[in-house]
Amino acid sequence: MSNTFIDGKLMMIHAHYWGARVMVEEKDLGIEKVASAIKLGHKYLIPEEIISKFRSVENRARNIVTQNSFPFPIGNANFVPINKFVEVLDTLKKCKAEYEELTDDLVANYEAYKAQMIPVYREVADAAYLRQSPAIETFSIDEKESDREAFINAFVGRIQTLCPKVEVLRGKFSLDWDVFEIALPEMEKGEADKIALDQAEFEETRNQMKLKVSGFVNEVVTTLRAETVELCNKIVTNITEGKVVKGPTLNSLKNFIDRFRDMNFVGDETVSQQLAALKKDFLDAHTTDEIAGADMQAELKRRLGDLAQVAGNMTDVSSVTGEYRRRVSWDQ
Repeated sequence: MSNTFIDGKLMMIHAHYWGARVMVEEKDLGIEKVASAIKLGHKYLIPEEIISKFRSVENRARNIVTQNSFPFPIGNANFVPINKFVEVLDTLKKCKAEYEELTDDLVANYEAYKAQMIPVYREVADAAYLRQSPAIETFSIDEKESDREAFINAFVGRIQTLCPKVEVLRGKFSLDWDVFEIALPEMEKGEADKIALDQAEFEETRNQMKLKVSGFVNEVVTTLRAETVELCNKIVTNITEGKVVKGPTLNSLKNFIDRFRDMNFVGDETVSQQLAALKKDFLDAHTTDEIAGADMQAELKRRLGDLAQVAGNMTDVSSVTGEYRRRVSWDQ
């Protein structure tokens, strides 16, 4: 069976990067042994800010999916409504291109980045040497300096051996994603006796998936309504406390209404129509300066209060989700 849902896609983000850090060891500190209750942490092999750029791009990619999707109960995936899919995909492509540019930069400047860490580790090595070096007065100054330099060079050399070769560095970085359509499992063709034996297990799998998908649809409606109630109540509270709702808040409200429209693939018309009316008849019909007036603030408060009450009433959720489930093709 295919295309059980035509209203969205499942997406999974895959990001890989070399962390450029290893565990700190006792000899890095110039000591024999650390108590088991103490964690030594990590040491970076190239400047941390270089690797943090990769993490930043990965976070941006994951955030665009998270903010425009619903967690799906089957597998580690997110359901992106079709109205948001192009926006999400375009952002992911930009993130991927930036990730690849960062990888190109790292490969091209790898030796220079490693070299930046040498003074840092020479200083660390020097401190470690002083902690473990015995105070033997018979050593001459030259002997002490030679021993000290040998220790530092060995320390730095040991760290540099932990860095991968530049030839394999590019393969340690990637940012990709998978896109799936939701479909119930199908029974494969085969011998009649084998099908008979597998039928019960097969039907149980399909039924369990139906239940999870049905629960997911319910969660979509309740999540969107809860977000609506939260935003409405927040603005109502601000007005009640005498705070004038101005441009930034009004723009946030408009953006939320547009987002609700695009995320509402289930078809919750009760809340959607009220949000659309609020935008058309009030937010778009008046300027920001007009809405800042006392009478208009009171009207906005009334409208949002009514909207929060409607969205907070969950008694009709089953009818909304039931209508959607009846439109879904379970048995193609």
